[in-house]
Amino acid sequence: MHAMQGAVRSGMARSKRLREIDLNLLPVLRSLFETHSVARTAAALSLTPSAVSHALARLRATLQDELFVRAPTGLVPTPRAARLADELGAGLAAIERALGGGAFDPRTATASFRVATTDFGARLIVPKLLAVLDAQAPGVQVQIKPLPVDTEEALASGDADLMIGVYAGTSTTIYRRLLFAEQTAVLARRGHPRIKRGKLALEDYLACSHVLIAPRGRQGSRIDTSLAEQGRARRIGLMIPDFLLGPHVVAETELLLSAGQRLLRSFVGQLPVQVVPLPFELPAFEVHMVWHARVHGDPAFVWFRNQLAAVHGAP
Repeated sequence: MHAMQGAVRSGMARSKRLREIDLNLLPVLRSLFETHSVARTAAALSLTPSAVSHALARLRATLQDELFVRAPTGLVPTPRAARLADELGAGLAAIERALGGGAFDPRTATASFRVATTDFGARLIVPKLLAVLDAQAPGVQVQIKPLPVDTEEALASGDADLMIGVYAGTSTTIYRRLLFAEQTAVLARRGHPRIKRGKLALEDYLACSHVLIAPRGRQGSRIDTSLAEQGRARRIGLMIPDFLLGPHVVAETELLLSAGQRLLRSFVGQLPVQVVPLPFELPAFEVHMVWHARVHGDPAFVWFRNQLAAVHGAP
């Protein structure tokens, strides 16, 4: 009996809080999560900046929280606002689908999708994807963004709609779909003295200096972890954030670059380089597209990720 009374009181309290909030203000709150800017929210919702500021003031008063504070990068959500982000995004998306019927017509759509990936990912994805969009959805725009330091936070906040790359997280609010598996190979300049008959011995590999690709600016890699397990280590001569610079460095030096073989092979006809097998066993790495629950059921996003999967023959 007491449990039932408690549940009734809790439900009444939630209903009272819902009545206190003007639901017309919630799209403003969601847009602020995505844009981190009053001006950009105003433009996105066809409002004036003063109207957005007024809506934010009302939300602050109703929820008794600052919600957003100013920072050099724009408006940053408070912890209370951050907790609201996931539920609000999913809830509004569900309401919009219910009211709008969930229709998405790619021929007339003007949607924009923000994809976080490396230049390696962009090189493999963008040409094929844009050919599809140009033919089927000429009004759809793709924005390529650098890989975030925290993938889950970027997807939850709306800073990115989709991440393409290696993801090992376990969050229950994150979805993933395999695009392809990739073997690691080694790129070296043509005529490299350590490579004999198209092969590179492990001792020669370790004797060379290496280019390390670190999109997030972090030391270490799968290769270095595997070597450490064998009691070995390689020497890093250059650490760079982008994949596409590395082959040009390799072409003019004796440094080696270890990366996905399909990317490395694309440079063989363009630069005086060669691709050889990695001189020790390393499992293939999987490249996924990863997205957050807030956009999982959105019809436009469902269509977009299906196009991405199709151009790569993903399962």
